[in-house]
Amino acid sequence: MAVKKEAAHYHVKRIVAMAVSLFILVVLYTFKNISTWTRAGSTIWLVLVFYIIDHYLNLKFRWRHYIFILFIATASFFLSQLYFLVPSYDKFLHFIQPVMLSSIVFHLVTKLKIKTHWKLIFTFFIVLGSVGLFELGEYGLDYIFDSKLQGVFIRDLQSFEKLNILMDRLDDTMIDMALGFLGAAGYLLAGAFLFDRIKNIHYL
Repeated sequence: MAVKKEAAHYHVKRIVAMAVSLFILVVLYTFKNISTWTRAGSTIWLVLVFYIIDHYLNLKFRWRHYIFILFIATASFFLSQLYFLVPSYDKFLHFIQPVMLSSIVFHLVTKLKIKTHWKLIFTFFIVLGSVGLFELGEYGLDYIFDSKLQGVFIRDLQSFEKLNILMDRLDDTMIDMALGFLGAAGYLLAGAFLFDRIKNIHYL
């Protein structure tokens, strides 16, 4: 009985630690227009959080999933200045990152006792919901902190601190969601195509 209580207590502490870590990541993402050292630390922190979740929950993520998380962390945090220098950078990420996220989510849902095609559809809707929640989160953070997460802004190279808007917030949000949909749908269709031919979900 004592062992069960100790295990439950340890489980609660792990959940609290993960929640705090994710909260820190949200705060760092909110203020992504920050110093190089902070951006590098944020990148490392996201990878570590992913590893901790994988290790303690025994999710058995594959090497490609770590490569995907490293790419997402590097592109979103360490290279975040590119958001304000390359107008199409944000759009590229909103397409490619849902593809990577789909692979990670599919790995999690493979344990469900349903047919593979349903797993792919389930993955698609989870990622699509995540895209919507992400955009909703950006709206909330912009509303509270005016952190310029929605909309496309380009830095004025003559006065480096000034940001000029290239696309308004609503258009940016709709395009981001459409690109996220295309990325998730692309994984769904590619996954179904590959599974029909190789019959092995470990390649998805």
